[in-house]
Amino acid sequence: MDRQGFLIIANGEWPPESIWLPLTAQSKCVIACDGAAVQCFENDVKMDVVIGDMDSLSEHDEMRLRDDDNVALVRQTGQEENDLVKAMKWSIKQGAESIEVFGIEGGDFDHQFAAILSLCEVPFNTRIHTSQSIIQRVGESPLTLDSIEKNASFSLFAVGPVEGVNLTGAEWPLANQTLSPGTRGIHNKSTGEKLHVECLSGDLLLFLDR
Repeated sequence: MDRQGFLIIANGEWPPESIWLPLTAQSKCVIACDGAAVQCFENDVKMDVVIGDMDSLSEHDEMRLRDDDNVALVRQTGQEENDLVKAMKWSIKQGAESIEVFGIEGGDFDHQFAAILSLCEVPFNTRIHTSQSIIQRVGESPLTLDSIEKNASFSLFAVGPVEGVNLTGAEWPLANQTLSPGTRGIHNKSTGEKLHVECLSGDLLLFLDR
């Protein structure tokens, strides 16, 4: 199996094993955000990097990581960014071509919302995997899904004003539309195997239901 891409595991609830296990198996670099290292221990997931301020790790767990020569600890203590954003920026500096993320669910909803907005804060080829959906950003680069199932449900949400939105392959297409934050793009459906989304300016978030 060719291992590719970077995987970031956030310090929240994990989706079902059927979702996270293939992601861990297919990633060439697995990064745990701080306390997510404990869940990696519990689920026998091999980590390459643990990143964050390490405030969610017990002394025992931190020593266990330090004793493992195959795990790099990257301590970053700044409070201006959460650990997920730190891990995304670190991955890009290491040459990541794509990033997958899971572990954002559970806990305070503001933390979950912040994790989703990180897709706009660090615009990159990144997908967040939850129990219910796959979330990714559409910005200056068009997004085409070539193998989507017919009648797959999805939603588009604007983060701020988004100009020149074009959507094809959907039950409710869009042509050169302007979207603002709201509910207009919720619960659309694909009409075939190809879905194409693009915009001239701004940030869109695509939620593709599982």
